[in-house]
Amino acid sequence: MPNQVLGFIVVSVVAITRLHDIFLAWFGDVVDILSSSDIGFALWNFRGDFGILDSGRKDVDYEDWHGHKLDRKLLDLIRKA
Repeated sequence: MPNQVLGFIVVSVVAITRLHDIFLAWFGDVVDILSSSDIGFALWNFRGDFGILDSGRKDVDYEDWHGHKLDRKLLDLIRKA
């Protein structure tokens, strides 16, 4: 396949930690690396333990979004990609 451009995506990016600030710092580095290499990524889920909505983490300052708990810091991090 000479001279062909292939797309690439990281299907799932997840870190299990109880400390949200540590996760955000790590994930910020991951997003920077992937973005600078033009590599797409996806979170494990949109809503739930690993998502930006209703994650249930205790150390997040949530924002109300249509009756859901939005992790604004995580959303902003993803949007900068």
